[in-house]
Amino acid sequence: MTDDSRAIEVRSDVKGENAHLPSSGKTKVKVKTKINRATILFSTVAVGSIFLLIYLIGTVDMYMAAGCAFSATLWLLWTSKRKIRRKELGRERGLAPILLVALAPLVGSLILSSLGYMGPPAETLLRIIMTVGFSISIFVGTFPLPLAMMFKIQESRQQDGESYSYSYRPLVTILVPAYNEGEVISRTLESLMNLKYENKEIIVIDDGSTDLTSIIASWYKRLGVKVLRKPNGGKASALNYGLLFARGEIVITIDSDSMVEREAIDRIVRIMGDEKVAAVAGNIRVLNSKSTITRIQELEYMMGINVVRRAFALYGSVMVVPGAFGAFRRNETIQAGGYDTDTLTEDFDLTIKLLKTGLQVGSSSTGLGFTEVPSTWKVLYKQRLRWSTGTYQTIFKHRDAIWNRRYGLLHSLVFPMILLSLFNPITSFVALGAGIYLALTGGLLVFLKMELLFLAVQVFVALVALSIDNEKYKLALYSPFFVVIYKQFLDYTTIVSAFRAIFGKSHHWHKIDRSGGMQTIKVYGKA
Repeated sequence: MTDDSRAIEVRSDVKGENAHLPSSGKTKVKVKTKINRATILFSTVAVGSIFLLIYLIGTVDMYMAAGCAFSATLWLLWTSKRKIRRKELGRERGLAPILLVALAPLVGSLILSSLGYMGPPAETLLRIIMTVGFSISIFVGTFPLPLAMMFKIQESRQQDGESYSYSYRPLVTILVPAYNEGEVISRTLESLMNLKYENKEIIVIDDGSTDLTSIIASWYKRLGVKVLRKPNGGKASALNYGLLFARGEIVITIDSDSMVEREAIDRIVRIMGDEKVAAVAGNIRVLNSKSTITRIQELEYMMGINVVRRAFALYGSVMVVPGAFGAFRRNETIQAGGYDTDTLTEDFDLTIKLLKTGLQVGSSSTGLGFTEVPSTWKVLYKQRLRWSTGTYQTIFKHRDAIWNRRYGLLHSLVFPMILLSLFNPITSFVALGAGIYLALTGGLLVFLKMELLFLAVQVFVALVALSIDNEKYKLALYSPFFVVIYKQFLDYTTIVSAFRAIFGKSHHWHKIDRSGGMQTIKVYGKA
């Protein structure tokens, strides 16, 4: 991908996806969604190396942390197989992963302590804290990978078995909310002009911009784009306003700093040929990967966000359909109340509302979207503060799903895993503090061994995640940042967000600095 100051080409044969997909008919399509050899190799080496490293470290702390983390992952794999075989899941106890990775190492450590395996009382306490913290961290960092691989295999079988309806070609409304996006709005609209999917309408909602956004967008009226203007009210308000004018059976939201690959809409629409699917998340890639901080985020998208999304897609319970590129059924969205303005993450809130109805929310590996990410730590902090605060707000708003079993997977899987991930920063900081204190009081070797294991886990997780998407492996060089610096940055932001959510402090429409410019972006697709 070239620098943003020049024309950017987004080809339809991205990393091996070079098969032409027909626009209609029931023709079998060969899209490369299968697990490749590199993924199998890295996964095998990863598992073997991690177990070897655990054996060489040889401390009960490590055995305890890794054993509990891997046991929780095996539980998820077992439930996913039941779901695939029976086409249903929801009666499992959602606390199982939490019990395995938090309570089990605590109880086990106390038992080992009583038997004299953990040293003096002060050292015992610190090692117990480290064990629980590392157990949770290892699980949160690794559990999505095997599930994402299973989803990739399932997606391949659906493609080859013609499970998708290639004749399903409804009218699609593409909503582009914009606030002071004059620098990049033309880039986004150019990519939408080049979409292969023809049965579409494009609506830009200018949410009270004070720059040239409206003027630039209005130029595209001659090409059929509708431009709506309204007073500034925030992204949720803009999307709701756009819904009033949307005629499509499917509504696709695209951020005004994003682009989509030429066949992305076709691939998402095929999944929504299944009436049980209420929404589908696109596969988001980083557009402005040209500095250390943006490349770290690119790896995060590959290793964390996209892999986690695929893991939950295996259950039909993707927890967030991103506003950068996501599809929703218009009627179901309106019946759910549209986009609420009482949280900072309107896309997360709407996804949860749809999951509450019992409908499925899926994901597409081949429906590619590209978006800009923050290029400075300050802007990244503001963005993640908004995301995390909105997550807490949404969880509190829908807290009834935590104990109400009628919500099925939302109750038994999605919310427990979200709560565990939100609790992880606290345990990570406590475990890190305990480890540093232990290192300063004679336990340096134990602390370094645990850090080494965690670093190895992150490197192998990165390699497997990158191989699933056939992406450049050099991004794995940024894995150490997920052990130190970047991880602590995200953990700190999550904790601060909890206080902001509790005390009602929030931001409204969030806009990051763009690296784009008003250049024309050409999007090519293979004929």
